[in-house]
Amino acid sequence: MFKFPSKLFYICLLTSSILYFLILYISHLYNIKLFLVIRDLAQTCGYPIGVGMISNIGILLWGSAASICFFVAFAENKHKEISKLLKFGGIFSSLLCIDDFFLLHDRYVGPDFLYITYFILSISLLTRFRKILKKIGIFTLLTSFLFLSLSVLFDRIVQQLFNQSYELTQLFEEGFKFLGITCWLYFWCKTSFYQLKYEKLLSR
Repeated sequence: MFKFPSKLFYICLLTSSILYFLILYISHLYNIKLFLVIRDLAQTCGYPIGVGMISNIGILLWGSAASICFFVAFAENKHKEISKLLKFGGIFSSLLCIDDFFLLHDRYVGPDFLYITYFILSISLLTRFRKILKKIGIFTLLTSFLFLSLSVLFDRIVQQLFNQSYELTQLFEEGFKFLGITCWLYFWCKTSFYQLKYEKLLSR
């Protein structure tokens, strides 16, 4: 006799249904038309496909990094320290993804608080996992930090000094940010591969 999988119901169907109706309810409280909530933003605004494309791809890369980290971290593994590193990376990547997607640093929380938080998390990452990072290869992570730091530098300082050249400074800011995200994703892919490779070596 066929038995409906309970995990499918609780993890996928029930959770997604609650989230779906919760978003609709909250939107209704703020007098947002429901069809505006469920439609794609580009479709609603009538913008061409290229509008916001770099930002959208960046969000996908943040999300990809988080998904890869969590997937490998919670899979069967032998190296606990790498698993902790991947969990840290998954949480950090998720925070960055949510920030970028909902524009937390621009509209709600404020950039100063979030940038300080990211700085503390970055220092914690480098100090807490310094031994394993040396084995995996820390250069890619540092390169990511460099480009993301340059992006913040242009956002907080350079744009203020050259406010008449906003579009040019914005191009540099978003360009450095995009390079930083790609390096970030590559590093966590490399870390995940190192974990999987480590398991294979132990299983021989």
